[in-house]
Amino acid sequence: MADVAARLRVAREDAGLSIEDLSARTKIKPTVLLALERGDFEQIPGGEFFARAFLRTYARELHLPVDEVTADYEGTRPAPVVVQAQPHAFKQDAEDDARPALQGWPVAAVLVAGTVLLFVLTRSTPVVESELQPVAMTGASAQAPPPPPAATTGSAAPESLKIAIRPTRRLWVTGTADGKRVLFRTLEAGEEVTLEARESMTFRLGDAGAFAYALNGVPAKPPGRDGEVREFVIDRRNYRELAR
Repeated sequence: MADVAARLRVAREDAGLSIEDLSARTKIKPTVLLALERGDFEQIPGGEFFARAFLRTYARELHLPVDEVTADYEGTRPAPVVVQAQPHAFKQDAEDDARPALQGWPVAAVLVAGTVLLFVLTRSTPVVESELQPVAMTGASAQAPPPPPAATTGSAAPESLKIAIRPTRRLWVTGTADGKRVLFRTLEAGEEVTLEARESMTFRLGDAGAFAYALNGVPAKPPGRDGEVREFVIDRRNYRELAR
């Protein structure tokens, strides 16, 4: 982390820029820029996602190789811990759950056989042909049950998800549509951006309370409080719940 941070600081000083100058160019707060230059990535609001985004913006502004700086940063991160599943344990539990039910089958079979035998032995009247004929159903009981009502047009999912974003104040936001990044910048107050996706959209916000938006033409609920860093998803399952 020290190598990455030092590289940023040296590049800024070689360019003759102060922290305030760089902040005005990148729209990143001076405290965040200082944290990048000290290597205090854990202190940056929003966690690793925003730390990586600020790092790329810093490198791009100072004409550093963005991918190389990002790769150096990634090399300092701990490797994820992979937990292996144990399928044999689940299989054993399933067999244990099924065993009591199987053990009850012999007793049930004996009881059923005894009931049938008793009925045959005690029946005194012969079975006539009329008893074997099916009884015709008449009246209301002969009618087939009505088919379930068809789904109404209002409950059908839309062909696409459309969002119109108009922040109430300056807002840093990244967004993806169907897994593809479509937004990665600072929006000014009152600026309007329209995005569309077929299945889902994901957003990462620096100030959730400033994220005002309409979903498929309907004003929607704010995703969080003022100043809150928030990530949220809009998809075909929850888009109606987000509408006011």
